[in-house]
Amino acid sequence: MNKVAIFVDWDNLRKDILITQKYNKDFNFNVDAQKGFDYNNSKHVVSLLKSFLEKDEEIYRIFFYTAKPKPIEEILNICKEFTQEKYPKEYESYVKYANRINTFLEAMGVEPNVAMRLGVVKCNEQLDKNNKFVFGQKQVDMLIGLDIAHVSYQKLVDKVILFSKDSDMKPVLKVARTNGLMTIIPTLKESRHPVTYLLKLHSDLIREKSITEVLNSLKNEVFLLGN
Repeated sequence: MNKVAIFVDWDNLRKDILITQKYNKDFNFNVDAQKGFDYNNSKHVVSLLKSFLEKDEEIYRIFFYTAKPKPIEEILNICKEFTQEKYPKEYESYVKYANRINTFLEAMGVEPNVAMRLGVVKCNEQLDKNNKFVFGQKQVDMLIGLDIAHVSYQKLVDKVILFSKDSDMKPVLKVARTNGLMTIIPTLKESRHPVTYLLKLHSDLIREKSITEVLNSLKNEVFLLGN
């Protein structure tokens, strides 16, 4: 069996999933029918990641990179114009959003073989024209690079699967390949976000799976368990 380390840039993957769901109704999650893919469900996410494994591959570890939402108290200190009284709907919406994300991350953190890696969230001092916060994740690329370099230099795995379509990942792919690891970029066949030329150039394989294959994995691993 080939040992595989899976690296997940969650913000990058989640956005790809959202766009794919927009154009593929079967992939969208239907709460009433309990069908489709729910990116707020840790078991669904793990099942999606595992669906890209081949029969001769076993997971060494899933490295999961994201950042926690800022507490509302910190948001109030950063954005002076934002108050519960002035923007009640936005206030309530952010609290629900933060609670949902934190609940997901807590569940994801205790999934088997998952190692959480948390960057930080930067927030603009003002709301945008739609009264929405403008966020940006920091440190995630650096954390991914450090971990891929570590497993590469230590020869801990045979293959690296990187869930990211960010061209900035080119250097870390080169490190893995230089150290003899096979590098794989996974993607949904129906994705509207193609793998860039630079990532193709510095990876050994682009591994495609269809929405049907992912949903079949969900059915076998998740829905039969009643989750």
